[in-house]
Amino acid sequence: MNSQSWIIILSVGFFIMAFGFIAAIVFLIYASLEIRRAAQAFREFLKNTEEKINPVMEETEQTLKSLKKVSDDVGTVTENARNFSSALYEIVNNIRAISNVVHDVREGVSLRVLGLRAGIKTALEVLIKNLRS
Repeated sequence: MNSQSWIIILSVGFFIMAFGFIAAIVFLIYASLEIRRAAQAFREFLKNTEEKINPVMEETEQTLKSLKKVSDDVGTVTENARNFSSALYEIVNNIRAISNVVHDVREGVSLRVLGLRAGIKTALEVLIKNLRS
């Protein structure tokens, strides 16, 4: 009986093992089908995403080109403002120089007038003094 019970135990173990092997094969087939479905869904997702992203990328590229143009224009305006400021600085310096020249001329004329006045006054005093004597 001993050998028959071993045969029964081994037979049952073999059937359990065979059933487990078949169950594993069925599970692997099911898993591979699910993986294939998931891969197909992922490909579809990537295709849809690419179709949606392409217009966004083109619009972003146009926006970046517009921003570059605006920044270039701002650079040009800034350069023009610098040139204008430099020109104004030169004008202010020229006006200051002209003001100094006018001031010097005015002082020179004023001194000449004062000198002429003093000379005329002295000449009149001398003339009056000579006429009285």
